[in-house]
Amino acid sequence: RVSKEKKLDLFASVIRKLRADGLPVRALVVGHGPYADEWKAQFNEAIFTGYLSGEELATAYASADVFVFPSTTDTFGNVILEAQACGLPCVVSDQGGPRELVEDGVDGFVTRGGDQAALCDAVRKLCEDEGLRRRMAEASRCRVEDRSWPNAARKFWAFSV
Repeated sequence: RVSKEKKLDLFASVIRKLRADGLPVRALVVGHGPYADEWKAQFNEAIFTGYLSGEELATAYASADVFVFPSTTDTFGNVILEAQACGLPCVVSDQGGPRELVEDGVDGFVTRGGDQAALCDAVRKLCEDEGLRRRMAEASRCRVEDRSWPNAARKFWAFSV
């Protein structure tokens, strides 16, 4: 869902900063929402796919190297699980639910919410260090391999007994 409260302007500023510093990064934005048209007009260096699902969505994830999600308002963040399932290291905020899905320094980075320098630093590390990116990608994929509704129910019932 492309909406302003997800801190997408912060994401755009990070991409612009990295590009200005000479890193060959390009943003791929998947989704649609109330901010999509306005943001697309302001962030013309990005590729916008609109809403995707199924195989097309999996292909978009598989085409990426890093998943950046600066939102500070999301309570969970299914997109984090989807990105991890596709083997992407994730960079998220320390505010909101997604921080519970990423182990800082293991399968991605958890950065200070709204902090452009911290977000930029984390993305830069993953762009510049292929070995780190590959290790985090593998850890990210492993983290979600056993995630399923039946496993979640088993864990819930085991915990509540």
